[in-house]
Amino acid sequence: MNSTLDTLTTFLRDGLNKQQREAVEQEHGSLLIIAGAGSGKTRVITARIAHLIVNKGVQPSSIVALTFTNKAAKEMLERVAHFLPDHRDVPFIGTFHAYCLRLLKRYKHLLPTPFESILDDEDQQKLLSGIIQRYDLGKRTNVKQLSYQISQLKNRAISPTEVSEGLMHDQVLLQVYQAYEAEKRASHCLDFDDLLLETLTLLRKNESVLAQWRQNIKHVLVDEYQDTNVVQHALLKQMTLDKKRIAADSVCVVGDEDQSIYSWRGATVENIAHFTKDFANTRIIKIEQNYRSVQSILTVANTIVANNTQRNPKELWSERTGNDRIRVMSCLSDRQEGDMIAHGMQVARKANKTQSCAILYRAHFQSRSLEEALIKRSVPYRIIGGVQFYERKEIKDILAYLKLIANPHDRVAFFRVINCPARGLGEQFEQLFRDRWQDEPFLSFHEIATHLINQQVLTGVRRNSVEQFMALLAPFKATDKPSSAAEHILLKTGYLAHLTNAYDKDEAAERHENIKELLRALQQFELQEITTISALLDEVSLMQEHASRDNTDSNPVLLMTMHGAKGLEFDTVAIAGLEEGILPSSRSLMSQEGIEEERRLCYVAITRAKNYLLLTHCRYRYAYGQTNDQLRSRFIDEMPAKLIPIQDCSYSSEYQAATFFAGWFGLATTKSIQTFGTPSKPTILPKTRVKPAERRILKPTEPIGKKKVQKTACLFKKYQTVKHSTFGIGVVQSIDDRGDGAIFVEVQFTQGMKKIAVSFLTAV
Repeated sequence: MNSTLDTLTTFLRDGLNKQQREAVEQEHGSLLIIAGAGSGKTRVITARIAHLIVNKGVQPSSIVALTFTNKAAKEMLERVAHFLPDHRDVPFIGTFHAYCLRLLKRYKHLLPTPFESILDDEDQQKLLSGIIQRYDLGKRTNVKQLSYQISQLKNRAISPTEVSEGLMHDQVLLQVYQAYEAEKRASHCLDFDDLLLETLTLLRKNESVLAQWRQNIKHVLVDEYQDTNVVQHALLKQMTLDKKRIAADSVCVVGDEDQSIYSWRGATVENIAHFTKDFANTRIIKIEQNYRSVQSILTVANTIVANNTQRNPKELWSERTGNDRIRVMSCLSDRQEGDMIAHGMQVARKANKTQSCAILYRAHFQSRSLEEALIKRSVPYRIIGGVQFYERKEIKDILAYLKLIANPHDRVAFFRVINCPARGLGEQFEQLFRDRWQDEPFLSFHEIATHLINQQVLTGVRRNSVEQFMALLAPFKATDKPSSAAEHILLKTGYLAHLTNAYDKDEAAERHENIKELLRALQQFELQEITTISALLDEVSLMQEHASRDNTDSNPVLLMTMHGAKGLEFDTVAIAGLEEGILPSSRSLMSQEGIEEERRLCYVAITRAKNYLLLTHCRYRYAYGQTNDQLRSRFIDEMPAKLIPIQDCSYSSEYQAATFFAGWFGLATTKSIQTFGTPSKPTILPKTRVKPAERRILKPTEPIGKKKVQKTACLFKKYQTVKHSTFGIGVVQSIDDRGDGAIFVEVQFTQGMKKIAVSFLTAV
């Protein structure tokens, strides 16, 4: 025991800074620890638990520490155990859901409806699918979207009987929600959201249970409080507040508003402010010393996030110093952006083979150009939290159609797409086709299908579906342009609508973006004289083979989204796509809250970097046959200009780039850095810039310059097929005659819905 005390005493004295020590040693009352990125919050939480047990004699069983992931809980348990080698008992350290499940099992006999099992996501969606089918709510009802909406309601503690008037317009959601809850009760099941809600209800309705809990639990700690939802905050209040007075010896929450990036999961950044209001006389301790990054990186992060309003002001600082550790690269195109980042990673790895490198991006579709550039430079990489671009389901689906055009004998491609999207051709049809192909192995899918039709083996709906499938691919051959074939397939199959119906709103939007990026890739390949379907498929196969071969490296460059990078750190970080519409995302421009969350996301991404930070943006992105102007992200404009030299590398040579990176990463003299173009001021873009204060919220329909519109007779009808010079083929969804001579139509293109003046469209 004495050795344990000595170890902990030494750690508290030598292993913590002043603010950390104060947070650890406050024994009573409510405490809010504002812990900035890289400030050592986990060591504070674990040291606080150990201090209570070893120095204050608190029983481990009277301590509960709640966090958000099993990984975080495991790390905390291991650290606490290090301080308590002589203790058999350990406090509960786990997730909210795990702790609530423990309580519900203990008081199972008091629950209004017994439960025997927990529904996972797949079980939940099967249950919802059965309800949709039973109530004949139509094939277009999105199961995943309904599941997400129900979860969001539960995260706000809204039950079917407490549905707000704002939901009454969505009768489908209300009907499904009510039926879903009834069926769960009948099945003696709970879902994951129920674990929190049922525990809250249990404590509210059973005073004896609450009293017993308060008698047993004296110290509560909650990590990542900025990620809690409405129910979790209410649960903490119910457990530890009695008539607005603390019923426990201490309640300690740790959080950072600047790292709240999960509102789409129900996280409520306001909970940190609510905590100080609900728990009177809360002491606030700010832990601002960062042990991860050099000071210049922190200064940039501090300056950006200071523009947000929903935060407790703080300034991260570090004893680590370093000059010229941040660069902004202004690239001509996304292709050059990918190459510059790949080149930088190549040199960084050469400078130090053991250093960790990461490339962060806002959305998965951005990885395509980055992956291709890394492959061409033989830089090993790994996608974290996702799959390689050409391995994504929607990409493989469209490529399978192209493979079938180039090779009608490709059985793998045929069975992948014959019923994708669904054509009413089930397992019996596939087995029939497999058996016939086994008997006639040298026939193409077209020949097999023709035989089955002529022999009247296929009739009715199945015959029509197969004939339509053959007609879909008939106009194309292996020597045709891949982009034309892909656009035709997307339009005629309704593949984008299939994605919309198959996935929830956010995931469907992400997969739509991947399809758009595939079309961009096909058009870029064509500019590189890869102009046939066969050549395109060969190029993709070679890239995948190179990627597979290179990815045996033990220390590859890691590619991931900014959300996926939270909690991680790397020696060198590149952040791609700092452009309006990407970071911040186009959807965030609708509200101040959205912009602030995107700014927090940028802050999180920047603070992943320990030593070097490379930020890139493009002047143009190629899409749908033409280049589109890109506006540099407002977040770059918010950075301190003296710390972020903006390097215009639009027309730089391979030699110039190599010389720059060699100097920057210490492989050459620092003088060589200046040979790479000319560092430019933050006004390098040749377009009128909008000051951050003037473009805080941009209205999506706000015109960029006024233009007289001549009165035009609308020649189009709803559902008519039309063509646009930029967006290609689309289908008219609605017509908007504004009465002043201007007529606009909403058109569903492969890349999404667009509202366009009729004068820019032609009939197909």
